[in-house]
Amino acid sequence: MANDLLKNKNVIVTGASSGIGRVVAQVFSRQGARIIAVGRDLERLDQTVSSLVGTDNLSIVCDVSKPTEIENLFQKACDFIGQIDSVVHCAGIQKTLPLQALKESDFDEIFDTNVKSAQFIAKSFRKNSRYNKDGSSLIFLSSVASICGEPAISAYSASKSALLGLSRSIASELARNNIRVNCISPGVVITEMAEKLFSQLTSEQYQLIKNKHMLGFGKPEDVANAALYLASDLAIWVTGSTLYVDGGYSAQ
Repeated sequence: MANDLLKNKNVIVTGASSGIGRVVAQVFSRQGARIIAVGRDLERLDQTVSSLVGTDNLSIVCDVSKPTEIENLFQKACDFIGQIDSVVHCAGIQKTLPLQALKESDFDEIFDTNVKSAQFIAKSFRKNSRYNKDGSSLIFLSSVASICGEPAISAYSASKSALLGLSRSIASELARNNIRVNCISPGVVITEMAEKLFSQLTSEQYQLIKNKHMLGFGKPEDVANAALYLASDLAIWVTGSTLYVDGGYSAQ
């Protein structure tokens, strides 16, 4: 792999306290980026920051389901680090809920965290020239569930499908600002969230999902490397696209 693909780039990573977000921050840091690590757990965010290269990285606590906190996040980030080159929005939630168990509050929480957050991150990123006019990147984490149905995750799947349409429209709107907007749709990646999902499945259900991943389950690094491509100058002609990183799941 090439080195220093993000040298001197300023990057916000949401959901950086664990899982894919933490690994994205680490991979980007090793490629030369300065990182604003965002999440709701300051202790775990600080653990992420302590694992990064250099000393000019920062933790910011933010509930991304609340637009006012998103706006405060960008104000703090730009005050600390200047213009932002990339935002990788990894924060999200997944709930396994059959229709009979789904409550309105569950639906609202999933959409507020997974969709509304993305909408207002784009708005705050665009505001007051906080982005690098020479070229910036906004990356949303969708899911293979956006196009492949599975039982008991209808609200989650719907939220991840919404991100695909959201990203294409925002890409069309922000191209004039030289901001590229893309999605990554992973399959099942071995993280704490995935382990929690597995604990709710029978052995037969687990094996069925595993068999759909022709190359096996993924690692956070697989998604981080895809994000690295989209954030770097290697992808300067890529916007409004969705990159499926799913071990072959969506090919079936």
